[in-house]
Formats: sequence, structure tokens, C-alpha cells
Amino acid sequence: MKSKVLSVYFGSRTYQSIRELHTHEYWQLEIVTHGVMQSRMLGEELSLEMGDMLLVPPGWEHGFTYNKQGVSWLTLKFEREDDGFPVWGGIIHGNQFTSRLVSSFKTVIHESPYRSFEKTFISGFLETMLHYVQSDEFHKTDDSSELLVKLIMEKVNKRNGRAITINELAEELSYTRSHLSKKFKEITGENLKSYIDHVRIQKIEELLRYKEQSISEIAADLGFNDLFSFSKFFKKHTGESPRQFNRKFASWRSL
Repeated sequence: MKSKVLSVYFGSRTYQSIRELHTHEYWQLEIVTHGVMQSRMLGEELSLEMGDMLLVPPGWEHGFTYNKQGVSWLTLKFEREDDGFPVWGGIIHGNQFTSRLVSSFKTVIHESPYRSFEKTFISGFLETMLHYVQSDEFHKTDDSSELLVKLIMEKVNKRNGRAITINELAEELSYTRSHLSKKFKEITGENLKSYIDHVRIQKIEELLRYKEQSISEIAADLGFNDLFSFSKFFKKHTGESPRQFNRKFASWRSL
């Protein structure tokens, strides 16, 4: 497989605009570098977040809507030799591998390439991406949203009440933060940050009820910097302080 670079375009919008539906006889790779971009391809509505890419084969009708909140992107147009693989087009969700690849691209290429060695670099970038979308790894994970959510829940619960950020989860699972949050919301209907906090609150309530530890010891064991931040977190999600919860639970047991 060999790719011939036709053009590279660094685009940005700070106002809403539309690129009407159209087709062309070359390949296109659209890479969102900031913000969110809406697209329509072969009649399907698509949403591209920062780090996502859209691979458009020749002859596939597509268009874009640029949101007024601001968006930046890279457009690579190219031709390629037929390699015998089935033609595939669609979203390539951002992950650690693609993020590193795009980061290296932006480091080396700053504007449309006119020098031969820049074109060679971009051809190598395209070859890598096209090999990636043909790999078992890409297709194995492309439709595994439910498995991804299960892994997220397992990792959160294994923390046993200690904090874990969405960025940490994204790094461990090799996805972008936005992709992880989006898929979790799609499958569960719940915000990922809210789920993490909910699991932590459940563990705190369990420890307050059944462990022979002081509130300060529980706060320290769960990684809070001090008793104040622990109490603030608990009250934000329950409406009462840990001491109030303890007293209320003690009164229930005495009934």
C-alpha cells in the first residue's frame, strides 16, 4: 500500500458554518485537534471530538458542521494504491496510540508541505493509520463499548473508595478522556465523574457504619488530604457531614 499526499490543510473556525454534502475521487482524513465537529457521511450523523478522526474513502458523500464554540482540525487529502483490502471508512476514535501519532505530526508539520521530505513523513503517517484501521486491534475494540464500560467499573471499584480521575482511567485504558466519558454516558446514562463519586460515597458510608475506625482514620485511608476535604466531599453528595451520618445511623440501630 502506498499513499500519495495531495494536500494538507490546517483549519479552524470560531463561528458556526457548514460544509455541504459532497464527494470526491480521493481519500480524506479529517483530524479534530480542538473542540467538537459534527459530520454526516453516507446518511449517518457523526460527532467527532478532539482527537477523533474521520476516514473518508473516494466517492463517499460527506459534509461537516463547525460549531460556533470553536473548532480546529487537520485535513489530509491523498490517493492510495489498491491493496486488496475491503474499503473502510468511518470514525477512528482517539486513543493513546493515535494521540501520540497526531502529536508527532503537529510537531513536524506546521503548514502545507512543499518539500519532499515533509511529504515522505506525511505518507508514512497515512500508511501507519491505514495499517491501524486494518488491524485486528482496531476492529476488536471498535464495537466493544459495553466491555469498555465494564472495565471502567472494575477499575473504579478496585480502588476501594480511593480517588481515581477520568484522566487516569483514560491513560490506563488507552483512550482519550472525552471518548471514555462519552461511551460511559451512552451505555449507562450516567456521568462518569458522578459514577466515580457515587462509588466513593458508598464505600465511605460502609466504613462509617461498620468499621471500628475514627472519621479521621477513614479519611486518611481513602486518600483525603485532611478531615475538612473529606467532610466537604461527603456533605456535597449526601447533604450531611460524616458525624451527622454517624449519629443518625447510631440512632437507627438503637431503635
